[in-house]
Amino acid sequence: MTLTIRSKVLLLSLTLFSIPYVGYEYVREMEKYLRDNLETSLEDTARALASVLNERPALFSRKLLDTVREDGELVAHFFKEPIKLDGYINDWQEYLDKVEGYGDKHILKNLGDYSQDSLSFKHVLGKYQNYLYALFIVRDEKVVYRDKSLMRLVHSDHLQIVMQEPNQQFYRYVITPHIPGWVNAYKVRDHHDAYSYQAQTEKRIQCLWRETKEGYILELRISLSLIGERLGFAIADVDNTEQREIKTLIGTSPIQNLETVGKVFIPSPEIERIIHSLGDTPGRRLWVLDKQRRVLAKSGELKRDFFRHPLNRLYSLLLPPVSEGFKDDQVQTSRLEGEEINSALQGQAETRWHSTVDKQAVIVSAAHPVWVNDQVIGAVVVEETSSSIQTVQRQAIANLFNKTLIVFSIVTVLLLVFATRLSVRLRSLRNQAETAIDINGRVTTSQIDSSAQDEIGDLSRSFSSILKKLKQYNTYLEGMASRLSHELRTPIAVVRSSLENIEQEDEPGKSQIYIERAKQGINRLNTIITRLSEATRLEQALQNVEREVFDLTELVSSCVEGYRLAYPNQDFQAQLSSISITLKGAPDLIAQMLDKLISNAVDFSLENSPIKVELLLKGKTAHLKVINRGKALPTDMPERLFESMVSLRTQPGKMEPHLGLGLYMVRLIAGYHGGQVRAENNQEAPGAVFTISLLI
Repeated sequence: MTLTIRSKVLLLSLTLFSIPYVGYEYVREMEKYLRDNLETSLEDTARALASVLNERPALFSRKLLDTVREDGELVAHFFKEPIKLDGYINDWQEYLDKVEGYGDKHILKNLGDYSQDSLSFKHVLGKYQNYLYALFIVRDEKVVYRDKSLMRLVHSDHLQIVMQEPNQQFYRYVITPHIPGWVNAYKVRDHHDAYSYQAQTEKRIQCLWRETKEGYILELRISLSLIGERLGFAIADVDNTEQREIKTLIGTSPIQNLETVGKVFIPSPEIERIIHSLGDTPGRRLWVLDKQRRVLAKSGELKRDFFRHPLNRLYSLLLPPVSEGFKDDQVQTSRLEGEEINSALQGQAETRWHSTVDKQAVIVSAAHPVWVNDQVIGAVVVEETSSSIQTVQRQAIANLFNKTLIVFSIVTVLLLVFATRLSVRLRSLRNQAETAIDINGRVTTSQIDSSAQDEIGDLSRSFSSILKKLKQYNTYLEGMASRLSHELRTPIAVVRSSLENIEQEDEPGKSQIYIERAKQGINRLNTIITRLSEATRLEQALQNVEREVFDLTELVSSCVEGYRLAYPNQDFQAQLSSISITLKGAPDLIAQMLDKLISNAVDFSLENSPIKVELLLKGKTAHLKVINRGKALPTDMPERLFESMVSLRTQPGKMEPHLGLGLYMVRLIAGYHGGQVRAENNQEAPGAVFTISLLI
């Protein structure tokens, strides 16, 4: 199948796709650099945050009281969004795996037999901004509400909250509803006040109570400004509506006095404000831990909106897909574990790569110690998934492919336009070349128009030059018949007239005259045939002649002396090089070439004008010139003089035939020696200058 220029150009443009392939390989190789850069970035962030927290023991002091987690200690988890207090657990679904169960092992008081159905509950704490949220899912086979006619607060099912406030004071709060819905929290200073209906209402504690088939759900929101280091909750069950005495009391810790109330671990809002003031980086999570690896503050999320593109499926074939749905098992944790954390708590910064639980993503974790008086009091942990590396790779590949497609489209269109224009120009050149010669082989036009300066313009001008030469050659062929007819007609007429006269002449003496004229005509015909064959023999001889080294200066000098003897009436002047010029070639042919030039110069020289022969050496080129004074060359003839059967002689009276082969033979001999011949008008006086340039 023959491919057109446009098809070839289009195939050539496909090589542009090597650009994205090279870029793709480069992006793959730069993964190690991206990994190192990610580690360095996380280490720098951890170090910067740790430097802000260094030498600030007040941020960690209230957390240093615990060495291990004690029974009854409550942990507040991080919440991403606030909880809507409506009595339903829909907002708590993400945190239900953190609930703690309380039952027979947590009984503070019990009258009679105990069963899980009579009283038990599940509980979870969470922090969002400046509030502490609490959920109680209580199982109670009989719910008893408060009787408004009774002064005491504890004669119904209720929740007791015991806490040490930031002022180190010990307070108790009682939440007991008379109907489901919003319920107030009553603040009592000591145990006896809990029986007083006149207790103070605390508006910074909001509560909603909703009854269920198995008991009730209680949701709380407490301002963090109320809470100190200790916090405990207890659920009281009252079944007898007559006596209204507490049957069972189950608590998160003993709540009889401050010393027995469990401690609460609440993330530090001060540290959180410091972290948030540094700004968040998408896909990066920061932790601040105390000495016990408990989370004091957290900021940021590992999951982020990854790069998406319409050609995402194609990019997924080139690079592993970015994990978007991995399971983050530590998002709600209150303690962190890991080798890098152990190292940081021992005073040495460390970085670790580890997979998520579902193996869908790799997390890079950098930990740095926090110092106070040369002692480690905590650690800063900065995490980010390696998905950012994949995202950068995919973005780079996507951008590279997108730009390549755009460039490829533009270049392809431009190449197709260029190829189309090129094809049109070539077709036009072909059509002009085909119509330049008719079916009979005659040149109808020698001009193919093209002013372009490119290769096609050069080709068209070359065609024009070829057509001109071909037209000249056709003219030469057409004129050769008339020239030969002219040259042959005279001797034939002489022979014919002589023979006719012999037939009519009776006198023997006069017959001899006609016979001599006939012989002259025959000799002239023989000369013409000899000269025609001489050029042919020369062309054949040039193929077999042997080269030898000879002295060109001596050869030209001896030839000039011979011309002075051959042409005694002609003045010859020689200007030859003072140094010997050696040439490798055929000296006989050089002499024959010079004979032709001298013969031509003698024929066209004016009377009493000298013929100059010059031989000069310029560099590695010998220049042989023959200069005569006479008629100037026609402007259109210098290039044609050296063609076969071209002559400027118009002397009809001379019997010597001239077929225009002499200068043609000069060109053949000069070309055999690797030289060039040219004819030009003499600039000093009317006449011609023939120059032969030969490489030595």
